[in-house]
Amino acid sequence: MVIYETNRSFFNYEIYKQYDENLNFAMHFHNSFELLYVCSGKISVTVDTKDYDVRKGEAILILPNRLHSYRTDEHSRTSLYIFSNNLIKSFYQETIDKNPINPVFVLSETQLIEELDKDSEDIYLLKSVFYRIAYLFSRNTGFSERSSKSLENYGKILDFISKNYTENITAIDVARELGYDHRYVTALIKKGLQTTFRALLNEYRISNAQYLLTTESKSISQIAHECGYESLCSFNRNFKEITGTTPMIFRNNAKKVKKHM
Repeated sequence: MVIYETNRSFFNYEIYKQYDENLNFAMHFHNSFELLYVCSGKISVTVDTKDYDVRKGEAILILPNRLHSYRTDEHSRTSLYIFSNNLIKSFYQETIDKNPINPVFVLSETQLIEELDKDSEDIYLLKSVFYRIAYLFSRNTGFSERSSKSLENYGKILDFISKNYTENITAIDVARELGYDHRYVTALIKKGLQTTFRALLNEYRISNAQYLLTTESKSISQIAHECGYESLCSFNRNFKEITGTTPMIFRNNAKKVKKHM
């Protein structure tokens, strides 16, 4: 399963922080930068089709709309930061059509992590920290051009889904939007994401539903409708297939977690 995280596609200088022991997370996408710093141990990271080992004192910077996943085989303690493209806008524009040859680098200036952990709301300070990280990253890697007929199209496909997921869209609609034959789009999704367009659409809808269930007080039927499902039965079935639980149980468990935070 590939998850498109709508709740982590940031546009307004937002930052998400997460601290983990033995992080494991399935393949996912979002339209934001992601920085992972390894405090101890080792973690394996897959970005698009390449695997990297990131060790203590190292970091990996993942550019927006790249497939990525995390796997800990023995032990890892990590700090993860997902942040808006606007915080390093010029760097984002310079790298949007490029791939880093090696996204792993030694984060020698650990005070940058300390600054991120302070929860500062000073936009200029945050920009300076992230631009410094971008500098350290760029200094340790070269860049290659992204193929015009492969990975970047996933972002276009997901962007189309994000704008039209409430409608009954198909791979034919995406192909028409991108100017490709629908068989090419179908093959691209199957080869690169090991899934189908319909499954990808449902995964996006359910990912968005999970976010709404934890942030909105709307009824489950209303959320189902807002996420593109005409039938509550269909929504419940897809939700359980993808998450392993029901929308009601998911919402109740999320409430319990928030209560103890």
